Amino acid sequence: LSHSHDVDLRSCSLAGERVLIVGGGLTSGHLAVGAVARGAQVILMARRDFQEKLFDADPGWLGPKYLKKFSAETDWQKRWQMIQQARNGGSLTPAIMMQLRRACRKGKISLHEQCQIVEAIWQDDYWQVRCHDGAEYQCTRIWLGTGTKLEVRANPMLREVLDSFPTAIVNGLPVLDAHLRWPRCELFVMGGLAALQVGPVARNLSGARMASDRIVPALTKPSLALV
Repeated sequence: LSHSHDVDLRSCSLAGERVLIVGGGLTSGHLAVGAVARGAQVILMARRDFQEKLFDADPGWLGPKYLKKFSAETDWQKRWQMIQQARNGGSLTPAIMMQLRRACRKGKISLHEQCQIVEAIWQDDYWQVRCHDGAEYQCTRIWLGTGTKLEVRANPMLREVLDSFPTAIVNGLPVLDAHLRWPRCELFVMGGLAALQVGPVARNLSGARMASDRIVPALTKPSLALV
């Protein structure tokens, strides 16, 4: 039983194994395709229907269409709620979905939607898994691709920064200034932890570009330097 963060497909020899992967996001999809390539029989299970989307949030979040209203919102909690609504859980890109369907046709993967696991028991050399609808499955490994909660206080370094330079924390995310700078500190934050400023796409490449556009002026313009 492993979380996706602890799975290294490069070192896995899975020939003859049956792997249950729990989660409906891109991480689960990549793990499923990788496990099949290494000889495993895969059960891919999600508690809702699999969603096929090219982007993890509507493309409108890449420009002013949605960001204008988001940036105008001064309540950080409401911003966080807007982020959750826009992301709406995990999804699979068309490219990965095509690979999964191809593997399904070959009998190497089975997809199971609307399945909520209620019990998993290790019996000798396999897992016996039962879902809320009574369906049962057997597997030799369980990988959890159920996402990771962003929590700034879980990072030892950022926890020290928070102790020295307190700032508001909203559902695990720090409140940064407009240039993604930690208040009163020359530390700039990118990625998911900058979502309260960047928006729902903060975690992906588009979000990284948007974050860079905010950070660079603060590093290069004396007028924006911390005083």
